[in-house]
Amino acid sequence: MADRTDFYFRQRVTEAELDIAFDLLEKADRNLAADIGVYGIVSGAQPAQHEPVADLTIDLSAPARAYDHLGQRIFFGTRQVVNLSADYAGIPTGVTSSDSERWMAVFLKFDRLLFDPRTDGNSQQVFFRQDESFQIVVRQGAEGAIGSAGRVPLVENELLVCDVLRRAGQTQIVGDDIDTSRRQAFVFAKGNAVEVVSALWKTLKPAENTVQSVFDIVDAELNVHFNHIGRRHSAAGIDFGAHEYIGATSVQSAIASLIDALSATTAGTPGASRIGADAVAGTPNALPASNVNVQLSTLLDLVNSHSGAATGAHSASAIAAQSHSHITGASVQAQLEGIVTALLSKSTSQGATLVGAAAVAGSPNNLPEGTVRSQLNTLLTDINDHHHTSDAHKASAISVADTAEKLSSRNLEGVLAEIIDAFDDDHFRGNETNAGYHRTIRQPKLGSGMVLLWDAKGNGSLDARLRVFADSESVYFVVNANYDSTGAMWKKDATGSWSGGFCFSSHAFTILHNHSTGDAFSSWEQTWKLPMSSTVNSAFETTGAIQEIGRIGFQIANNADSGKQLSTGSAVTFRSRFSMAPSSVTLKTGSRSYNWNTIPDVSLVDRDGFACHSWQYVNPNETAFWYGQYTAIA
Repeated sequence: MADRTDFYFRQRVTEAELDIAFDLLEKADRNLAADIGVYGIVSGAQPAQHEPVADLTIDLSAPARAYDHLGQRIFFGTRQVVNLSADYAGIPTGVTSSDSERWMAVFLKFDRLLFDPRTDGNSQQVFFRQDESFQIVVRQGAEGAIGSAGRVPLVENELLVCDVLRRAGQTQIVGDDIDTSRRQAFVFAKGNAVEVVSALWKTLKPAENTVQSVFDIVDAELNVHFNHIGRRHSAAGIDFGAHEYIGATSVQSAIASLIDALSATTAGTPGASRIGADAVAGTPNALPASNVNVQLSTLLDLVNSHSGAATGAHSASAIAAQSHSHITGASVQAQLEGIVTALLSKSTSQGATLVGAAAVAGSPNNLPEGTVRSQLNTLLTDINDHHHTSDAHKASAISVADTAEKLSSRNLEGVLAEIIDAFDDDHFRGNETNAGYHRTIRQPKLGSGMVLLWDAKGNGSLDARLRVFADSESVYFVVNANYDSTGAMWKKDATGSWSGGFCFSSHAFTILHNHSTGDAFSSWEQTWKLPMSSTVNSAFETTGAIQEIGRIGFQIANNADSGKQLSTGSAVTFRSRFSMAPSSVTLKTGSRSYNWNTIPDVSLVDRDGFACHSWQYVNPNETAFWYGQYTAIA
């Protein structure tokens, strides 16, 4: 039903009063369509390349029917030809760079067709007929690199028919350039609006008795089952066909039967007899193809035959051996005992004297070729000679090679004195309160490119491991990130966690963040840079996936005695400067007056902000307002 007006006896009806009666009926009609979810392109308006010869236009099929968010009906009865060489504002849509492209979007918008002009009592021309009509609106997105150009954002009071891709030098739009994946087609009923009765169900317990909820829980159950998380089949519930000596009918009983058969120790049918074995060649003995039980029995017989035929056959005393050098025993046993006895001997003619040793080069001393005993004698002599030197162990007599960059002394005593002096320069002395503490930390040049200055593990958490790096112009403070100069990559200590930090130099301050869960990245996904040395330096400049949400609003008043179509507009400045114009700026209604019809249009989007405007019909001596929020996404 509709809101009503009650005209009364002898009422002098005004134009505005008659208009509001029709407006209320029209509003009820639109509310009905909006309340039952009639929204989108119902039929027709199918895009195709222009016929008979393709050019920079596309054809929309007819008849077409659609309803917008406010329940306003859009209809056209004849095929429409849409020119895509320019957008709705007349700006050309051509692509200027050969390595770039841009997306365009075709929208349907409700409009009224004004005709049958007449002159009212104030000698003003009015259009007596204002039939429902439509507009076809062409909008263009920003030019971008091939494969990464941004699409045109959806418009609240318009319906998207299709997206169209334009490239440099293009003179024809063909079927492959037209994309209907985002088309706002009509959906009669959503899954969460269709009821089911689940009271007697045994397994599925949806959160709500709707088709959508049932689909969600079915998907969850299948995901758990297919990914082996739960809902597994019991082995007793999986059929098994009898095979060989396993006569079970389920996997559970088949596995149990197999284990029992393999572990059996029953004479005649042990588990080893269930395991096949191929033939094994050998000389003088071989194993024929059979099963493990037969081959084990064969091996046991061969071992027993060998051991029984020659008792003690493997005793070392039973193996003959020829005399050699000073070893004269007649058997292996006797010769081994002779070797051990000779090596253990403390006689000057045996023991170490029997073990040869190669020459060992050295300076100032060396070991000539001989025996272990002779080389031990030489070493003892060298050591004794060294101890007999009166100043051999004084620090001043121990030389130091010229390898220390900042040490002038060339003996141990002088080097130690220089090190103590250097330590005292940058540390508190031993007799002070802060003994051992650093007074100043000085570092020399550590390398080229990106160098590590500081690495702190803190309490051991990988997520909070702090490192400080420096390159030719900036210093980086980072957590959960280590720079690998070989691959020019940042590598994480805690894989699966985020990384962050900040960078400062003489000209800028930058906050860094990486939101990925991989173990390495080449550049920081998100940055907030304050360009201190730039001409424009009042806000942080962002890169990466950034989203800003803010407030915006309009209020207009008509103080005239007749209704008017009024225009209002405004501009918004972002709190941070985007690296380029956001790919999407959308408006969302927070509060509006009853007579405000559409969400304002967004235009002139750049990295600093955007403009918006709206046309509204306002009755005499009335005010209209709209307040909402904007969302800008890079």
